[in-house]
Amino acid sequence: MQYYCNICKKTITTNEFYYSLDKFGKPLCREHQNDFRQTNTEKMEEPLKETRLETPQQINVETTEEISTSKKLGSLFKKMAVATGKGIVKGVKKIADVSAQKIQIQRWKDEILRRMNKGELYRLCREKNIATKTTKSRLKENKKTGETHWKDYEYNYTYDELVGRIKLRVSLEDIISFAKRNHKNIRDILGNIEHKKADWKVKEISETMKESGSTILLELEKAIHEFKPLRRYYEEILYQDSLASWLKSKFYDTDIEISRGSTRPDIVVEGIAIEVKGPTDISGLQTISDKCMRYKQYFPQGLICVLFDVHVHPQRYEDWLKGMKNTFPDVIIIKK
Repeated sequence: MQYYCNICKKTITTNEFYYSLDKFGKPLCREHQNDFRQTNTEKMEEPLKETRLETPQQINVETTEEISTSKKLGSLFKKMAVATGKGIVKGVKKIADVSAQKIQIQRWKDEILRRMNKGELYRLCREKNIATKTTKSRLKENKKTGETHWKDYEYNYTYDELVGRIKLRVSLEDIISFAKRNHKNIRDILGNIEHKKADWKVKEISETMKESGSTILLELEKAIHEFKPLRRYYEEILYQDSLASWLKSKFYDTDIEISRGSTRPDIVVEGIAIEVKGPTDISGLQTISDKCMRYKQYFPQGLICVLFDVHVHPQRYEDWLKGMKNTFPDVIIIKK
């Protein structure tokens, strides 16, 4: 068997072939072995010359800089990992909270719907264009011939199935509205809804305060949500005094009825105006918009309206609240 140089294709001996393959990784003749050996020697000598020029001080400086850079990068990566981990935890926690709220809303829907009879469920389905029956097929046998075939028939949904379909397709507010129109006693459920939603709001404010570093307006809103009057009052001044006393225990700078220009809010806490209404009727709601226009000029730090014992039709209240949010998006409205 003959062997050839990988470059010039000259015939080489078996010994030259194996020697070259071992030393240079490819078959070379003696001439190209010498060329290849000389080239590699020159390349190896270059970094040695550069190394001889470096002083011990230079080497120490470079080594120190490398270690410092490595430490900085390690610290940066560690901070990034911690921040990423915290972000993931917060994201997961937020998703869990939202899921828990959705499950609770479905439970409230179920409780209200099960206080209705099947006829009332049918009426609600008709109002919301929800089908109450469907078409199914079943296998039927011809007794004479013994042959079987599929036959369609109309299937009416059961009570539980109607409840399930309505829960998925109708909002909680619409179910509550229908129940009230049909004189269903759901006061206990509504009370539970208000308390639970208030707790959600307090939790939401607490999380916002943690993320934003806490601001006085958020702290004040949280404190008002946590306030519970001892009983229902029939005069607004009693709601005002009890709320002011509660806030005074938490905020030293709390005053009652401070006049600025043509304005005189019920309570002022560190420059934030608080307007109190209670018991609240439709005329009380109508006066709030006028006060919002005037108060915002003299209390730019913020304005909070607290409504106790609201005696207004739910739909009318929702319309009023929507209008307020559109006109005065910065005004905080708390219903107690």
